[in-house]
Amino acid sequence: MLAFLLPLASKIIRDAVANIPDNEELGEKLVELCLLILKKAVTLTKTTMDDELLAVVEKAIIAREEEEAPAE
Repeated sequence: MLAFLLPLASKIIRDAVANIPDNEELGEKLVELCLLILKKAVTLTKTTMDDELLAVVEKAIIAREEEEAPAE
């Protein structure tokens, strides 16, 4: 059953993402959502490569936020 549902869910998600309008605020929310999904996926795997990937992504997001923050 899972083998049938996963491809179907994947197609539905791909189609939905293709129809998302370009919007900066929405983009930020999508980044947050993707990070949550990545964190969940990493906890379900047993490889250190996934942990390293998550650390790099989180570091890049923090650096981007620091660059975007107005200088005080």
